[in-house]
Amino acid sequence: MAAQSVASAVLAARADELTALLGPGPAGWAVELGATMATHITAAIPELAVDVIATEVRKGCEAAAIGTLTALAQDADVTAMVTPEVLSGPMEVVARGIGIEHMLRSIQVAHATATEVILDAADRVLPESQRFAEMRRVSELLFGVVGFLTERMAAEYTRAHQAWLTSSAALRMEIVEDILSGDGGASPDRATRVLGYDLSRWHLAVIVWTDDAAPHDPVHLTSAAADVLAAAGCVSTLLLPVGGHRVWAWGSRTARPPSPADAMPTPPPPGVRVATGLPGIGVDGFRRSHQQAGDAAHIGSMSTRGEWLLRYDELDIVAMLSADLQAASEFVVRELGELAGHQESVAVMRHTLRCYLDRDRSLARTAEHLHVARNTVAYRVQRAEQLRGRPATERRLQLHAALTLAEEIGTAVLPRSPSG
Repeated sequence: MAAQSVASAVLAARADELTALLGPGPAGWAVELGATMATHITAAIPELAVDVIATEVRKGCEAAAIGTLTALAQDADVTAMVTPEVLSGPMEVVARGIGIEHMLRSIQVAHATATEVILDAADRVLPESQRFAEMRRVSELLFGVVGFLTERMAAEYTRAHQAWLTSSAALRMEIVEDILSGDGGASPDRATRVLGYDLSRWHLAVIVWTDDAAPHDPVHLTSAAADVLAAAGCVSTLLLPVGGHRVWAWGSRTARPPSPADAMPTPPPPGVRVATGLPGIGVDGFRRSHQQAGDAAHIGSMSTRGEWLLRYDELDIVAMLSADLQAASEFVVRELGELAGHQESVAVMRHTLRCYLDRDRSLARTAEHLHVARNTVAYRVQRAEQLRGRPATERRLQLHAALTLAEEIGTAVLPRSPSG
């Protein structure tokens, strides 16, 4: 396992503290170990591989890796080093109806992964005379971490589950998830009574979330959802918190479909992001609009552009093309060649070429849009074609799609940089 830059850390402050203590090499190694554990967990336990749950898994694994390495370096109590990030996941897991057995198994998978990686590293870098004693110390420490986390995770899950069961949100979420799954367990009439929301109308779905480590005030998330739905012309709303980082919401009207194109609300607080689906009618429209909002939110979580409002009607092609990220990445590299590079100058060439194709290859309109000289556009387009190795007229549809993917979700489909 090669150490990577701490810039990829999801817990930047914790990574910086470790960098100050041990340097960027060990800190980057811990970040990479956290990512490796998270990858193994989500591969082994698909129930934990969904949106914000996968994010919580990554945070917890990174906190455990950084905390364990810090404890090893300082000969300190590891239990004080790995919380609270490791224990922030149960609230999200409970809200999704995921059983505790998956949480406890994730600890086992992480332990097996960490043991293999750390002992392999010790075997490679430690003198033979020190190897046995250090491996024994590491093994004892890791087993201590497992015991501590198993006990605390079970207690935290139980606490979160009891709180969830006593809330009215539990029944509402059960009804909504039944509708979204399409199982048909709850009749539309009963669902309407429980939810206080008429399912026979036109619907627009919204997902509001935050990528921050700490949960936002729930009022900020629900207010952002309500503002977008009101601006879209909705007269009735259903707002459903999902854990501490996300809100699912729907708005409805009867005369005509609500339109996210009409939505011009005040931007939400920093860190809060909003995704919208397309309007749909009836139960199927309720379900489909939510799926589309989820696709838009997924694109937003990968996007490097940082926009707070993500509309499915603007991202539908990207969502469809990126459903298989591995295939999408191969497609981008195949179509763009050296134009898929990470350098800032190459990104400028890509953006210019995309704008040029967006405007039917008009140099004048592209120059006006980019606020540069016409000759500058001509040079950049020519240079982009050279990097690609083919003219822009060849496989133009595929080229346009590849440029769109590269611009919208960047590193998710571009090849890894040499330093990454």
